[in-house]
Amino acid sequence: MAHFSPKVAQTKRRMAHPVRHDPLRSFGGAFAALSAGLAEPGTGGAATRFLRRFAPRTQRRRELTAVLALLVAAVAVSASLPGGWTDPPSASPSVSPSEAFVADLTSANPTLSSEALPAATSEEPAMPSPSPTPSPSPTRKPTAAPTKKPVAKTYTFVALGDSLTAWPTDGPWPSRLDAEDANLRLVNNAGVPGSLTGDMLARLNSDVFAYKPNVLFVMGGTNDLGQKVGQSTTIANLRAIIVAAKAKGITVFLMTIPPDSYPGMATEINSLNAAITHLGNVYKLTVIDVHAVLSTSGGVYVKKFTSDGLHFSDLGAQTVANTVYSRVHRLGY
Repeated sequence: MAHFSPKVAQTKRRMAHPVRHDPLRSFGGAFAALSAGLAEPGTGGAATRFLRRFAPRTQRRRELTAVLALLVAAVAVSASLPGGWTDPPSASPSVSPSEAFVADLTSANPTLSSEALPAATSEEPAMPSPSPTPSPSPTRKPTAAPTKKPVAKTYTFVALGDSLTAWPTDGPWPSRLDAEDANLRLVNNAGVPGSLTGDMLARLNSDVFAYKPNVLFVMGGTNDLGQKVGQSTTIANLRAIIVAAKAKGITVFLMTIPPDSYPGMATEINSLNAAITHLGNVYKLTVIDVHAVLSTSGGVYVKKFTSDGLHFSDLGAQTVANTVYSRVHRLGY
């Protein structure tokens, strides 16, 4: 390639910096050389002389003219290519990449139907939501072993009295109470026919304390009224029995005496029962009133509860047992 410097061309030295071959500059240079030839007067034919009229007069203009000619040629070539500027595509909605991928698959393989392909969607795939971390459940305490229901204590008892406690022989009230109340167990029926309250006090050690009962039921005073024993003596004997039993740690329940079928005895019986109730209140004892459930409003026996006008019938004995049970069972006996 001819160098622009004659000295370098004559010495045939290599250039320290080789000329960079730029197609645009080469085309410009060639066009500039052509323009220079056209510019020289007296050269070329008629065509050349015609072109001289339009040829630029300076080197800079000739290069610019070459660049413009190159651009015009490039535009003409691109327009002549298939699918160039002819038939511009009509405006269509934008196609998502997933739809274009499905279209390419169906065009490449006509046997595939669009139903067999996954539905295209323009939405971004939803990220799986993090599953909530279960809150730690409180540590359960070890279940305690089921405790057995405590068995109610069985209390032994003695019934102290006269014939009203001893009869009827086939089922006096103490035996019926023992059968009715599972918490009470009869260890001795100390009912002796004809006993006064003084007699009961005298046999306290042999008939009561010898059996070491937990509970003592006392019902006495009917024979004291029949024998004309003063009320004060009867109450004094009952008081002595209470004090002695409490000293042994025995729970004492006082009982009123039953009515009589003879109306003339009602006043004396009611008076003695009032004194017995007062005695029990003084010593903070539970007094069980059997007189009220066996008598009429006039203070005499209800006939069905007595066998002879004085002693209990079977129904009378059972009624006394029921009355005692309902009174002491609520106290845990």
